[in-house]
Amino acid sequence: MRQADRMPNLTARRSTPLTLSDMQERLQNLTNAVLAGKMVEARQSTYAALARGCTTNEVLDAVVEAVNILVDLHEVGEYDQTRLSISENAVNASLQAIEDRLSKAEGRLNLKVTVGPVGLKAGNILALVIAATLRSIGFRAVCLSKTQTALDLLRNSEESGADLVIPLLGTSDVEGQLRSFMEEIERGGFKSKFGVIHVAPGLSDGFQTSLMVAKNSSEAISKATEWALRRRSSQRTN
Repeated sequence: MRQADRMPNLTARRSTPLTLSDMQERLQNLTNAVLAGKMVEARQSTYAALARGCTTNEVLDAVVEAVNILVDLHEVGEYDQTRLSISENAVNASLQAIEDRLSKAEGRLNLKVTVGPVGLKAGNILALVIAATLRSIGFRAVCLSKTQTALDLLRNSEESGADLVIPLLGTSDVEGQLRSFMEEIERGGFKSKFGVIHVAPGLSDGFQTSLMVAKNSSEAISKATEWALRRRSSQRTN
């Protein structure tokens, strides 16, 4: 009788739906694991979040949140390169856990995008997670993780057959970096070859430019999605 009496309670526990706070806790665990550079915990937290109903994009948002913090800390000298590399291993562990999902999603838009740092010291790890997020949306995304000049990124993107390029600019002299891109785009005739969305943190609101600019990675991803939809709409019209 005692076992039978307990059975309804066990069944009730199993059927109780997870609350929003349950999923948020799993995602926060993932963010914390990446910040701490704990590779095993990052992988386990990713699987746990997915098992509890979190979407691929929610997992990526948690990783991006951690990476944005890492980049900011590195820029002010609180995270050295060694510690950043440890956290990058944790990022890779999380991304490997969702690789099958990313592989199934990418290519839906039939558009290729390259992401690479130009002047951003910790840009390689940020480029990695932005590329993964773009893959989840449907882009074929390539991470050009090595920090390079504006011309190098444009040329490498051209060689890769990119439709869209997302340069990640550093926080110092953002306006000067944008002017350099504008010169290289016009001089090399790149404007007719692909679109460019520059991630330019700290750019003043008063700066006037004809370039597409995003102030952070989230805005860049949103603009990339809008750009892709406009392009598809234009192709259908033509």
